[in-house]
Amino acid sequence: MTYASASLWVLYGIFCASVLVWLGLSHALYKRLSSNHPDKYRQMGEPGLIRNNRPGMGIGLMKFIFRREDRPLNDPRVSRLTAFMFVLAICNYVLFAFFVIIVLLAVFLVGPGVRGS
Repeated sequence: MTYASASLWVLYGIFCASVLVWLGLSHALYKRLSSNHPDKYRQMGEPGLIRNNRPGMGIGLMKFIFRREDRPLNDPRVSRLTAFMFVLAICNYVLFAFFVIIVLLAVFLVGPGVRGS
């Protein structure tokens, strides 16, 4: 295994771990909203990780986080949670884009030379 392929596996592992962290944070946010802010939770469509998880719910969660809709709730725990999720989402997007670029470079630049041998 070369250094480059080992690095890709490390990046892939970090990305997978961050997705698991994201799922845990989403669950904590949904639980906090349902118990302390039921009106906002109902307005969001009562989302959940398993139950009532339609594609629009993920988009609604991202809108809630990126528009900072937690601020009117005046709940410091929800605000800290969404602030961390905001940073984690940005990091995940950057990591995913970097991973895609590396894979595409490997396919288009290294791939043709390897296939011929």
